[in-house]
Amino acid sequence: MGIELLEFSVEYPSDGRHDYQRRAVRVHLPGLMIWVPERETFYPVVDLSTFSLAFKDEAKSFQIGQTVTVDVHVHGKAWVEGLEARIVKIRDEVLVACTFQNMTRHLEQRMDKLSLEIQKRWIKIRKLQQQQGEDEANTSQT
Repeated sequence: MGIELLEFSVEYPSDGRHDYQRRAVRVHLPGLMIWVPERETFYPVVDLSTFSLAFKDEAKSFQIGQTVTVDVHVHGKAWVEGLEARIVKIRDEVLVACTFQNMTRHLEQRMDKLSLEIQKRWIKIRKLQQQQGEDEANTSQT
């Protein structure tokens, strides 16, 4: 099924008064895409959290510091529209990481719900796999 749960941390430089390190659970779900309206293009999401995501850009067309509007789609349906995303890192030339800027409470709640729903699916699948493994072990012992 391919659902993954990844621990991820982002370190921001300290200004001497604040520690900007942020930790968030990153999740992945096959069929998760973003739509960038100004480019009229879908991009596959590699992972996401409530306040950020990473996606693949094979055309290598984004730049660090750039701000774009994105819509998050799950299996072809818009889940969240109008997120302002700032590109903060590009890894291996095609993996683009961005953080969401100026999120409204409603957008934050929608993204949080999506992240939690993906985590719940992952936990359910993990439990089923664990149960099947135990059942197979019990079968082979009899």
